[in-house]
Amino acid sequence: MNGVWFSWLRGACLCLALLASAAQAREFRVDLIQFDPWAKKNPDPDAAEPYVGIVVDLLKEFERRSGHRTIKTLTPYARVERDLEVGDCDFSIMAWGEARAAYANRGTAFVPLEFGVRARKGVRVRSYEDLKKIIVGAPRGLKVDPRFDADPEIRKDLVLDYTLAIRKAVADRDAMAVAGSLSTLGHIIHKLKLEAEFGDVLVLNTTHLTVAFSKKSSQIGAEAQVNAVFKTMVDDGTARRIYERWMFPPD
Repeated sequence: MNGVWFSWLRGACLCLALLASAAQAREFRVDLIQFDPWAKKNPDPDAAEPYVGIVVDLLKEFERRSGHRTIKTLTPYARVERDLEVGDCDFSIMAWGEARAAYANRGTAFVPLEFGVRARKGVRVRSYEDLKKIIVGAPRGLKVDPRFDADPEIRKDLVLDYTLAIRKAVADRDAMAVAGSLSTLGHIIHKLKLEAEFGDVLVLNTTHLTVAFSKKSSQIGAEAQVNAVFKTMVDDGTARRIYERWMFPPD
């Protein structure tokens, strides 16, 4: 009889725990930066998941560990900045720039990221001063480096995304180099089989991929909990494995 009572009590406790967990589950609005391989439309039209990429997989693991749900929106970079500023999304996962501190809180850091410039083959880019002699392509709204971003002496060709910037540079249209995340540029250049078209690399800044939590989010009270879940993914190596699987896929 005691055994039956114990089994019933254990089942009741489990049900109460599940109900409590469900009651605490939240929905977070998350902007996905529309850059390959961070987030993009799923190439498989029959797949249940509409988007794929590094950030998508980080969020799926976040949901699995926390029980929370994320409402994902594939969003151009410049629009992500605006959504964070006005609170139209709760958080995003992106390379951190100090200018963002005015409207977002820097959360869990996942991996370090180098930002800089890759020049077309034959174009000399060995110093910052060299950048003033050419036009540099970059995604519109992207934060590359505080000095570079604000420098009126550097002519910039601002476009929708990295792929367009790379293609224009190779086609000898305006820009002779591309700026941004060097790992992302390397990934896309490799994917397009254009390595032979690029030469000099200039590192301008090192930052981290982080959670950027909007200061105007209606879910600001859950910010610490969100960061704590992501921190477990960093601590056990899951976040880096997701990053490397997408950024450096086998040929």
